[in-house]
Amino acid sequence: MFSLGLVLLELDNIQTFDFTKTTNQQKFEIQLGNIFSSFQINRQSQIYRIVKQCIEFDPKNRTPPVDLLIQFIVQNQNYLDVEISSILNKKQLLKKAEQLTQIQKSVVEKSKKQEIELLQISQIYKDQKFEMLIQEFKQLKEKPFEIFEYQIILDLLLKNTQYDSNFEFISVGATGLILGVYNKSYKRHSALKIQRVSSKHEIVREIGIIRDCQMPLVIKFYGFFYLDVTKKEDFVVYEIEKCSGNLKQYFNRLKKDKIQLNDEEKMQIAIQVIDVINYLHYNDIVHRDIKLENILYIDDNQSQVPIIKLTDFDQARKMHYELIQINDDILKDYKSIKGACGTLGYISPEIFNTLLYTFQSEIFSLGVTLAVIDNFETLEPYLKQKNLDYLHGFKIPFEPSHLVTNELIKRNTKIYDIILNTVVFNQEKRKDLYSIMADLHENYGYQFYSKEITFFQNIPSHFVYCKIASFVLSNNIGPDGAKAVASEIAKCPTLSTLSLYLQSNNIGPDGAKAVASEIAKCPTLSTLTLDLQSNNIGPDGAKAVASEIAKCPTLSTLTLGLDDNNIGPDGAKAVASEIAKCPTLSTLSLGLYDNNIGPDGAKAVASEIAKCPTLSTLSLYLQSNNIGPDGAKAVASEIAKCPTLSTLSLGLQSNNIGPDGAKAVASEIAKCPTLSTLSLCLYDNNIGPDGAKAVASEIAKCPTLSTLSLYLQSNNIGPDGAKAVASEIAKCPTLSTLTLGLESNNIGPDGAKAVASEIAKCPTLSTLTLGL
Repeated sequence: MFSLGLVLLELDNIQTFDFTKTTNQQKFEIQLGNIFSSFQINRQSQIYRIVKQCIEFDPKNRTPPVDLLIQFIVQNQNYLDVEISSILNKKQLLKKAEQLTQIQKSVVEKSKKQEIELLQISQIYKDQKFEMLIQEFKQLKEKPFEIFEYQIILDLLLKNTQYDSNFEFISVGATGLILGVYNKSYKRHSALKIQRVSSKHEIVREIGIIRDCQMPLVIKFYGFFYLDVTKKEDFVVYEIEKCSGNLKQYFNRLKKDKIQLNDEEKMQIAIQVIDVINYLHYNDIVHRDIKLENILYIDDNQSQVPIIKLTDFDQARKMHYELIQINDDILKDYKSIKGACGTLGYISPEIFNTLLYTFQSEIFSLGVTLAVIDNFETLEPYLKQKNLDYLHGFKIPFEPSHLVTNELIKRNTKIYDIILNTVVFNQEKRKDLYSIMADLHENYGYQFYSKEITFFQNIPSHFVYCKIASFVLSNNIGPDGAKAVASEIAKCPTLSTLSLYLQSNNIGPDGAKAVASEIAKCPTLSTLTLDLQSNNIGPDGAKAVASEIAKCPTLSTLTLGLDDNNIGPDGAKAVASEIAKCPTLSTLSLGLYDNNIGPDGAKAVASEIAKCPTLSTLSLYLQSNNIGPDGAKAVASEIAKCPTLSTLSLGLQSNNIGPDGAKAVASEIAKCPTLSTLSLCLYDNNIGPDGAKAVASEIAKCPTLSTLSLYLQSNNIGPDGAKAVASEIAKCPTLSTLTLGLESNNIGPDGAKAVASEIAKCPTLSTLTLGL
């Protein structure tokens, strides 16, 4: 009844009263009979008379709903013919109102008494639970936020009807805490991870990454929302899978209960950890904080060995790369990530010196984690001291030293064989996870997540399992063959990542639609690469492909190659429009080059993509589409409207943009508020020296840019233009990684020297790739 009164009060004063903007002091004034006296409220209306009977501090004084309804209709007989399902109405209500009131009176009094008793008991329980949660928080040695903030957070969560009010305190970390809850809407037990918002850009990135790597050994991510605690959206809440605890807690529990795992049981835990890190690396992701505390577990009733769940992706990053060709192989050349990360005890030696993080750095942390799993009681207490040993080098992992003289680990277990190849001082000598998994399968028969390992003979170093499938088909298989391939693949029950290359196979529009339709039936697919280049699909076929893919309920990462398919402007717009309907998409790579899109089609594509509500990473390839300067500017302008975009690759080469168009593109992109990584390809666009300088000058204005790849080859820039480009880029205040392509521009020796001299002035640059 109290809530009803608030709703009616807001409805009657829609322009002047908003309950969410009231203070606690204003709410407490109700106890004194003052109903939000500081707000401009119509206190003469009929609705207000009802409100006063609902907003009573004492529940006993609140008028029951049936009494309110009868009272209202008796006083307002023009509502006699309104159909009401809860009590008698129509015209006989006037005659029966008094009789009905008497009949209801005894029932209501009894009901009110029972209701009040239940409310009192419920409120007492809630108050006790609330106080217990506060007391638990007060006893914490280190608190991630202030006590009054925690009280407001609990109060806001208690008002969220999606969750049962019986909260459970689970754990606390440096940046937040975790509560256990029951989600009534979805009928599931889950956990709420609550932390202060330091940067919405960081939140978008973390959510994008965790959605990209959803698989059974990664914590399930259900969603997120913001809380207004002391200001608008200053806290964020992630709803995630509820687990039993982390592995450190698990091993401490075994230690307390004097339970010893045998070597094989420890190995089963180690296999899962290797499995999930390999999955991340395959998807170009590094976690950057691998440790026992970030590996949760769920007790398995069928086994002593728990099921692990990797969590805490706030430091995780996508590893950026360039494709390079060595002999006949196309390889990914990954760029190191600069910045302090990880936890002392698990950090690899090179991080202390360079602050550059690679896949090899993560393999070291993985090795340390496996060592702690194998030797928890003896090694875990000394991890930080051993980390200091790493600075001086070592011959074998965890060898005795002047800091810790005793032997800490066993050297005769299967896990130690892995440690020998991962906890290695020289990162170049650490073994890659593909090879480790291959050895484990070949020597011991271990199965990984999919229960099956698939080995591709044509890529002997590329060892993956059924969870990740990669197929290249260019065999004139036609529409029926392509459909059959996709239909069979979709039968794989655990597939989450699929790469399917069908370029130049004469599939046609019907075959392309059939392929996409079959793939969309895959129930667990989160990452899809589908290359349909040069298949004469046409506009209708392209639209149908995108429409089918958008039906995939779990897709978070999509790479769609539709190049050279005669799609045209309408087809390109339709493709982008359908893709934007995908509700969970965070990473998109769309190849549309050589499709005769034109300026209007290019603008329409960008405009539709910008409507995608969750997109954080976009690669859009529009080269050789006769876009021109106006079309290029329009594309960049629309993309800049994407509110969550942090990583952008934009291919506009060979589009006759010219100097003014190039400047306009860069100027629009610089307006993107959350952009941290940009790859802009403008080669062969007749930009000239002034246009090149203008491009660099505009990009340097981007306030959050840390990684830039700028390709200006074959643009007749000359030595002065090249120097000006480098000079402007060096002004970028946050740039740490730069790739600059200036080949085929007639720069000469003096121009090349000037370029290098200007770039050297960049105060924050740590990684440089320069093409001259």
